[in-house]
Amino acid sequence: MRVLIVGGGIAGLSTAIALKEKGIEAEIIEKHSGWRSGGAGLHLPGNAVVPMDRLGIREAVEAQSFTFHEIRYCDQKDNKLFSLNLSDDTWPQFQGISRDAFHKILVDKAGNVLVRFGSEIKALSHKQSTADTSVSVEFSDGKVSEYDLVIAADGINSSTRGMLFGPEVKPVSADITCWRWTTKITNLTEPHFMLGRGKVFLLMPIGNDRAYVFASLSDPTGKFVSPNSLTSDVEVIQREFTEFGGLVPGILKQLEQDGPVLPGDLMQMLVPQWVKGACVLVGDAAHGTLPTMAQGASMAMEDALVLADELEENKSSIQEALAAYQARRIERAQWVQHQSLKRMGLARLKARPLVFLRNKLMTAAGAKILASGWRPLIDKAF
Repeated sequence: MRVLIVGGGIAGLSTAIALKEKGIEAEIIEKHSGWRSGGAGLHLPGNAVVPMDRLGIREAVEAQSFTFHEIRYCDQKDNKLFSLNLSDDTWPQFQGISRDAFHKILVDKAGNVLVRFGSEIKALSHKQSTADTSVSVEFSDGKVSEYDLVIAADGINSSTRGMLFGPEVKPVSADITCWRWTTKITNLTEPHFMLGRGKVFLLMPIGNDRAYVFASLSDPTGKFVSPNSLTSDVEVIQREFTEFGGLVPGILKQLEQDGPVLPGDLMQMLVPQWVKGACVLVGDAAHGTLPTMAQGASMAMEDALVLADELEENKSSIQEALAAYQARRIERAQWVQHQSLKRMGLARLKARPLVFLRNKLMTAAGAKILASGWRPLIDKAF
């Protein structure tokens, strides 16, 4: 079986690893000239443990991650609203890790998988035979090759998805602008979420003296997506989050030394169909979601494992395997998307009376609400 994976991020590498375990060798094409992790930090909730274990990377991740036993939510002045206790045996390990470290673990695990850097798909076409469908792929360098299966793992802005389903199938903006970076910090032992008026500031330990920082604000007009040349991202962050308390003022002071600051526009990708011919979507290309439940990496790894399982189970028909993969995955992935969107609604609130009521609700029921998102994903096998 000739398999092409488009994209060398978490979804693409996880898929290559899962297929390799089933005896299926895949080829990866990556548009960049070398490996790029594409982010700052990564939250791996408890439901990430099983897919990491099955991919054979759990021990390596645990050796380089920071394990925490509590998640704390506060208002913008750092007054505690609630905390979720993760220390008892009913919760699997929750971890934070730098995205670079996690990506390198996947690269190392993938080993000698064939990777073609600086390569993209220019066009693809389906070829129908009596047995199954194959795909003819024209690459950016003009070469043409035929594959039994093409796997689109090229992210939420997937160009492969556009070729398959049309340019109108594209991610929808949540009207929230965000910035990500890492900072030097000491004595941070748990993720620290701070909810302001239409703004969120997150600190997550990813090492003994490092933290991942995520800052976001409601931006329906796109005012902050691309600051003009007179106003840098650093200046915008320092100005817009000046009212936050706790550790935030110190972090804002050292922001210029930390860097790089990675700006972004939060988006969600709802695709009703993940399969076309012998092509299939995985990871964010299929179900890019908002970060409120920290499920991007976990869902990508689960996709990879289920797709590999179904290809092994349905060896005689790739079409049947792809149909079974979608049937197993789509409900779970879309549930995560809907839950993530609902939780983001709490972060959008700006009016003082609504923020007051939100904080009261979070104090009374925040731990239960937070746990209700993760428990079904932990308790129900994928």
